[in-house]
Amino acid sequence: MTFLVYICSFLVLISIIVFVHELGHFSFARLFGVRVLDFSIGFGKSIKSWETKSKTVFNLRLLPFGGYVKMNGEEIIEKSQSSDSYSSKKYYQKLLITLGGPIFNFILAIAIFFIINILGIYKIMPIVGDVLPNSIVFEEGIEKGDLISKIDNIEIYSFSDAQLALSKRLGETGNIEIKILRNENSFEFFLPINNWLSSKEPSNLLYELGIFPPLEPIIGSVMKASPAEMGGIKPGDKILEINDKPITFWGDIRQEINKSRGNEIPVKILRENKINTLTITPSLSESDFNWQIGVSSSFELSSKARVLVTYSLVDSLKNSFTQTYIVIENSVLFLGKIIFGQVSAKNLGGPVMIGQYAGESLIYGGFYSFFYLIALISISLGIVNLFPLPVLDGGQALILTIERIIGRDLPDKMLDFFYRFGTAFLISLFLFVFFNDIFRILQP
Repeated sequence: MTFLVYICSFLVLISIIVFVHELGHFSFARLFGVRVLDFSIGFGKSIKSWETKSKTVFNLRLLPFGGYVKMNGEEIIEKSQSSDSYSSKKYYQKLLITLGGPIFNFILAIAIFFIINILGIYKIMPIVGDVLPNSIVFEEGIEKGDLISKIDNIEIYSFSDAQLALSKRLGETGNIEIKILRNENSFEFFLPINNWLSSKEPSNLLYELGIFPPLEPIIGSVMKASPAEMGGIKPGDKILEINDKPITFWGDIRQEINKSRGNEIPVKILRENKINTLTITPSLSESDFNWQIGVSSSFELSSKARVLVTYSLVDSLKNSFTQTYIVIENSVLFLGKIIFGQVSAKNLGGPVMIGQYAGESLIYGGFYSFFYLIALISISLGIVNLFPLPVLDGGQALILTIERIIGRDLPDKMLDFFYRFGTAFLISLFLFVFFNDIFRILQP
């Protein structure tokens, strides 16, 4: 069932993004009077088609991995000079038609961010829910309950803000500057990094530093023959008190268990709307010399740390442009670090990873997370299509510009070579990210 959700979510996500991309080319073509012969979503055999009054045939094709818009006079061998042909148009018109796809991808992201801002965003306050023992932040003195206010002089209002700020430091050496608020006092910490995560595939950058978000004190799993299992604790139990001390976040559990020094302690839990008190005797961990009871978190974010933030019409519009710009900036920076070897190329993902993320965003985050993911993938598609490869929009724009500068068309043999090279490169890249996805799934 989960696999089916992944597949369906992927197909819906890709279809929306590809349709908007091709709609960009189509819209600019029609704006400048170019006749569109074929508007296709997918490749291969057409499974549904219809023709408009303007003689455009819309096709829904068998393989839902992309799409295309075919215009009159677009191909090299058919450069018609009729008034409704692509080849008859001025340079700036051709350029806008060519870049219409990426432009609409960015517009889609802006529109989604705008609607999300208007409806309201649930943000996770950047509270340190817990600190991993022997981690970077543990060694430097950041504590549970601290509120992150700045990272490298970037204002932090949520955990996602913190993740974006940290992503700029991937593969770098030096210090990450973190400013926190503790009991209304401000403190600065400098976390030393050396080629930070350059060879890893990190998914949670705060966790890599040793910071857990504020999690609900709900049990995810219980180790066999552990003090928790022998005391009667079960997965799904919510811990309310330990030794008569209220438990708010998951990090409070470790703190109170360590205070026990191995003595028997009462643990009050909520199970199926009933409150029970169990007696647990913690054991000493030989690995980190902390007292433990053998449970792990359900990793459910605490409702106490979730804040609904809404914006006015003007602020929503402003934020939507800002958010889109930040994602573009971070994406370009990240790709640059991959190209120059600062970050592992294993971080590149393909259709399998997109499908997994799409399914999980729908299952765990609902439609809000799903449409947020559509915005992110749409931006990524827009950026990739601006690469200067002839088979992509960026390459087509580059060819148009070169021909404009030299005052004549490039030789057909040269274009044919560039097209073959670009196609081979894209196929190689697709295979690389596909196998990246497979190895990522197969890793234990």
